[in-house]
Amino acid sequence: MRFQTGHEIEKQKGRGCVNRDQRGITFIELIIAIAISSIIMIAATMFLGAAHKNYNNASAQIDLQSESQILMEQIGMWVMEGNRVEALDPSTSGAQGIVIYQIPRKTSVENPNGAALPEQASKRVIWLSASGKKLYTRTAAVADIDSDTTVIAADVDEVPQNMLGEYVTAFTGTVDATSRASVTVSFKMQYLKQHYEMQNVFKLRNIIR
Repeated sequence: MRFQTGHEIEKQKGRGCVNRDQRGITFIELIIAIAISSIIMIAATMFLGAAHKNYNNASAQIDLQSESQILMEQIGMWVMEGNRVEALDPSTSGAQGIVIYQIPRKTSVENPNGAALPEQASKRVIWLSASGKKLYTRTAAVADIDSDTTVIAADVDEVPQNMLGEYVTAFTGTVDATSRASVTVSFKMQYLKQHYEMQNVFKLRNIIR
């Protein structure tokens, strides 16, 4: 039987020991990790912010185009159905816009097929609000076409039920000075930082000179 020497016993004890690093994370390493995380978060925030801004701009442009097309189609339909169109005089009416008249045709020897239209003439007024942000419309009966005048009272006429469209910064209706059979309708719109302009020419189908 062989006895182990002291050196052999110490050597065997050393084999069962595991050398563990107990130092952990240093303060400098922690600062570096926080700095890197902050840089990543800032970059991500900037990227998301830019993407959100681009989305809002694109969405605003689409909204303006859609709104302008709807407005133009509606105004064009009213113009073409009218018998006469006059531009509002801002100095007397207090607003910028147009008046579309519906004048009844009466059956006569010259026009035996004249339609029995409304008993009284009527008009549709389309104007831009004093603030220049909303487009309004209203209808009214007309007793005498030749002496008719239109005055816009903001507190009475510029109410929600008369609002035709929003984001309108400019609106004009130019009647052809020679034939008076066509009207050039144009307007400008703005939503957020996006701008949009539209113009179209409409011919009156049942013009009465």
